[in-house]
Amino acid sequence: MSCTLQFHPKRTGHLIQQLLIALLLLGPLSNAMAQNLFIKGKLVNDKGEPIAFASVVIKHTKTGVETDSAGNFRLMVIRIPITIQCNAIGYSMAEKTISKKDFKDSVAWLRIITSAIENKLEEVVVVGYSAIKKMSITGSSSAISSRELEGKASGLVVSTAPAEMAKTRGIATYVTSDVADEGKASKATFTDKETIWTKGSRLLTAGEVNDFKKWKMWEDYNEADFKIHSEKWGLFATRRYSVQLQNNNFKAITGQTVYLINGRYNDTIWTAVSDNTGKAELWNAFTTQSAVNDLAIVVKNESNQYSAIPFSQGINRIVVNHSCYVSNKVEIAFVVDATGSMQDEISYLKEELEDILTNIAVKDPSLDLRTGVVFYRDKGDEYLSRTQPFTSGIANTINFIKKQSAGGGGDYPEALKEALQATADLQWSADARTKIIFLLMDAPPHDEAKNEMASLIRNAAAKGIRIVPVACSGTDKATEFIMRSMALATNGTYLFLTDDSGIGNGHIKPTTDEFKVELLNDLLQRIIEQMCFVNTCDVATKNSAPLAVFTNTEKVILFPNPTTGPVTLETAKALKEILVADFTGKILMRTTVKDKKGKYSIDLAAFPSATYFIQYITKENTSGAEKVVLLK
Repeated sequence: MSCTLQFHPKRTGHLIQQLLIALLLLGPLSNAMAQNLFIKGKLVNDKGEPIAFASVVIKHTKTGVETDSAGNFRLMVIRIPITIQCNAIGYSMAEKTISKKDFKDSVAWLRIITSAIENKLEEVVVVGYSAIKKMSITGSSSAISSRELEGKASGLVVSTAPAEMAKTRGIATYVTSDVADEGKASKATFTDKETIWTKGSRLLTAGEVNDFKKWKMWEDYNEADFKIHSEKWGLFATRRYSVQLQNNNFKAITGQTVYLINGRYNDTIWTAVSDNTGKAELWNAFTTQSAVNDLAIVVKNESNQYSAIPFSQGINRIVVNHSCYVSNKVEIAFVVDATGSMQDEISYLKEELEDILTNIAVKDPSLDLRTGVVFYRDKGDEYLSRTQPFTSGIANTINFIKKQSAGGGGDYPEALKEALQATADLQWSADARTKIIFLLMDAPPHDEAKNEMASLIRNAAAKGIRIVPVACSGTDKATEFIMRSMALATNGTYLFLTDDSGIGNGHIKPTTDEFKVELLNDLLQRIIEQMCFVNTCDVATKNSAPLAVFTNTEKVILFPNPTTGPVTLETAKALKEILVADFTGKILMRTTVKDKKGKYSIDLAAFPSATYFIQYITKENTSGAEKVVLLK
């Protein structure tokens, strides 16, 4: 592959003459301008793997070098701006223009990503109720923009006067991290320890409400704050049946289809797929208030039926005679509302998504990453949905995202139903370890789409596709409820942008007790890592378990750690409740304890080997959480 630097000659001899006079007048300064400049970089594919022996050439010249076995190259130039072209057999050409702002101390650091040449793909554009196929050749290059190295690392501006918004119960207090310190530009490390900065990302701030982590609170809100929205949209994510699949060796079984059935008639009520931790979430009467009482759980390819225990009574631990297998395939689709109301944030979101995808691909090259995109608007606009099909790696997805812009809309509801339908039509793999839809939106679907929405949510759960909504500026409480219901039904989580970045219009605070403000960039990467991490068989991500964030106001002594099952908590304060959660924060078990000080015992022996949290609540309603590793 090759990289090329392009000279930009002066248009007239008169201009050259003026330049020469200016250089003479500058005297000694002219020597500084004529000093040698060095371009150092690394060429990688969209999985983060180095491309060796590629051609790196200054455009329109014969000057160039070749990348080494690690994909690194070093090139000396004496004039800028120039354009580099990179060419390698089997890859599309990548191009990058270098200007003065890219240099610090006469050196510019680059990271260039290119993709393998594939067959032609069809970009599908849905207009009204018809589809138009636009032919586009895959493998177009993607160059990661470098950051000015002049001490301008981007910080965050905290809004001192957030937009006024309606008051809701339970949002008065929240925990904030020091976002100003976290707001540094992202960086990637080269083999020689030099760094580059990615421009324009790590600006948006966000938070997470994982209702599996605060299940009792979600149930309470459904009886109060969200009751009217639940009845309007016919979504009732409250009758929960949680399943933990494992084998006789205490290994979690992932990717297995699980059914909640009517035990009397054998009708399937809900279908889900066990996630990367072996858990599946099943729902009784998700779209109706008429619940079925005689329920059973069936695992695909298993002859046994298991009596279904509602989550209020515990988790359904099912041991199956399955060997442990985990796929390396991960599929992520970004679904983005591109109507005019998203104009204030969509350009920032595009930068964030590019940086997030790049970091994920580089951080864990062992993943077989496939990405796709759906941008959507509304009826009567230029298009209903515009789709980039799943492709290996990230380069095509990044290029597609860069081309999109906001426009259209007008009324509040948008074509969310059509967007989810287009996303469902992507070629999702049955054997993928993790399947995620990140749904970036600010408005609900149209009222008449209620039944179709319920069907699309149900079908996503049945395919093991986890929906992670991200609420943008302009989201109202009804839309928040829909988004949180989608997340629960598909074993996802709810994310939301905040006013702390100072970007965009006002953002609604979630109905909850407290939340932590993070950089959206960090939050999305953590969610992806939590949904991809496996602790079974011989296949695992390279990193340790990405742990949930807890607010600790109390401390206890916990031992032994690691443990084979029994765990003891020793505390100076009386506890009233002890909970067990997995590394994502999802509550698996809760126990009411006697109001006394001293030691408390709990046994994790029934759970598969993994990292867990022991949470505890004191009589004074203070709380904490301690990590414990279970080894079998």
